[in-house]
Order: sequence, then structure tokens, then C-alpha cells
Amino acid sequence: MPAPRITDHLGAIAKALGRLRVRWYVFGAQAVIAAGAVRQTADIDITTEDIPVTKLIKALRSAGYGLRRGIAGIEDLVEHHRILPLEHRKTGLQLDVVRAGPGPEEQMLERVLFRRVGRRLIPFIDTNDLLVLKVLAGREKDLEDVRALLRSRSPEIDIATVKARLRHMAALLDDSTLLDLFEQQRKRASASQGGRDGRQKR
Repeated sequence: MPAPRITDHLGAIAKALGRLRVRWYVFGAQAVIAAGAVRQTADIDITTEDIPVTKLIKALRSAGYGLRRGIAGIEDLVEHHRILPLEHRKTGLQLDVVRAGPGPEEQMLERVLFRRVGRRLIPFIDTNDLLVLKVLAGREKDLEDVRALLRSRSPEIDIATVKARLRHMAALLDDSTLLDLFEQQRKRASASQGGRDGRQKR
């Protein structure tokens, strides 16, 4: 029997969380792919409303997921970093569930984009918010995703919106480097396209 596709996994997750009537969205690499950029990955990352961990575990168990084995300090990861590391028992597919904190993460739950995946409409993070999170993460693979998204020339991207949200995050975090980092990625993405600016709004 073939392993379930990402489409099947997302459908099962949506069904499980639907029973809880909890708001959620897909972010990370799967959101990058859904927004039109090329990305190789097998993992799934989602954010949910901040509900008790026990309820999330019970709900996602019905989709075949359980706590990931062999993670040191998992209690600290769950309680203080708000990350619930799961894996699909039959296939080993990893699922990280982030419980939204107050402020920007709650606002992102209000701005989701629904995309048809198989027979279901699945909530994905707004593409402008995705760019913000990738810049915040700041790792080279995340910055590669920023450049890939910019090169995709997606009409979902509004540069002015991204900048405004980065300014807001910069003020909250007292980090003046975020806008400069984003502009650096814009220049690199534009240079790799021969200077074309694409369809993104300024």
C-alpha cells in the first residue's frame, strides 16, 4: 500500500482539527510550495489557536499522529516554546504544531488564505505573513525561501504590506535589521532574474 501523500495528510489534519472547531493554518515549507515557489520537503508545520496540549494530542491521534520519539527536553519545547513535535506513526512524517501566542500570531490566524487541497479547503498562512516569518527566522534556508517566493512573482505578495508588518515586528522585537535583511533578499532575487521586478506591488 503506497504511503499517504501530503494531500492526504493535510486532509486528515483538517478533519481532526475541524472536530475541535479550532482555527489553524499551514506555514513553513508546505506554505512556500503552495504559494508557488519550488521547495523540496516532506514535513508539515501548522499553527493553531492556543488550546490545551492534551486536546491537540487527542485530536491529532485520530489522524495517526503521536509525540515524536527521542527528543531531549520535549517538556520544555512544549510548555515554553509552544511547539508540539509529532510524527505519523505509520509513515514517520513529521508534524510540528505551534500554539499561537498573543499579538502577531493571533492576527495571522485572522488573515489565512484558503487553498483547495484534494477535496478540502485548507487554511494557509497569508503569503505576506509567510515572508515576514521567514525573514524573522533568518536562517539561510529561510532566506532562500524568501528569495524563491519573490522570484515566483506571486500576485499574493504586496511588498508594501510585507514592509509594514516587518516594521511592526521590528518595533516589538527592538530589531532594526529586519527591513535591511528583507531588502537584501529582494536585491538578490531581482539580480537572479536579470533585474525584473515581477508583478509584486511596491
